[in-house]
Amino acid sequence: MNDYKHPPIFADTLILYREYYTAHGNMPKLFRITIGENILDELSVMMRYITMVNFNKNEKNGQKSVELLQDIRGRIEVVKTYFLLGWQMKFISNGFYANLSKRIISISKQATKWQQFLLKD
Repeated sequence: MNDYKHPPIFADTLILYREYYTAHGNMPKLFRITIGENILDELSVMMRYITMVNFNKNEKNGQKSVELLQDIRGRIEVVKTYFLLGWQMKFISNGFYANLSKRIISISKQATKWQQFLLKD
């Protein structure tokens, strides 16, 4: 059986999910059941797409992977916007927002570099 290893972007997205999930329960109910649930959904889809791209990394035509990475990049921007909204509404503390922002920037850069790598081939 081949060893399957997730790339660092998956680990960062998983950490972001866990960090937000821990705070999710402390958000006001209306925010939690609207924007908060959307954040969790977006992050879940991102982890699924990252897994699919990584699983198909040896495919001849990487166009589907390039498209999934583009989708991931869009979703991380949506998540970034939702966190900004939560921070501006004072549901997310300054320190927590700064931590989330660093992780989001890292995920976005990794997705961009991965996509660029696939486009080179």
